[in-house]
Amino acid sequence: MSPFWDMVLSPTGLMLYAAFWAFKILAGAWMLRKAMLLLPVRAQNWTEDKLGRLKLRGRGRRRLG
Repeated sequence: MSPFWDMVLSPTGLMLYAAFWAFKILAGAWMLRKAMLLLPVRAQNWTEDKLGRLKLRGRGRRRLG
């Protein structure tokens, strides 16, 4: 194998790949939360309701911010 694939398929490479995706998901969730705060209050309520129906919100009704 080439040195690139040796590194990617090594335990270190697989750990770095998993860490990359975990960081990407967390950063995306943070950006979505910040973007929702820029919406008008009525749009925030609508969005929170839709996310609640999809069960993407935490337990209970809490406000963003």
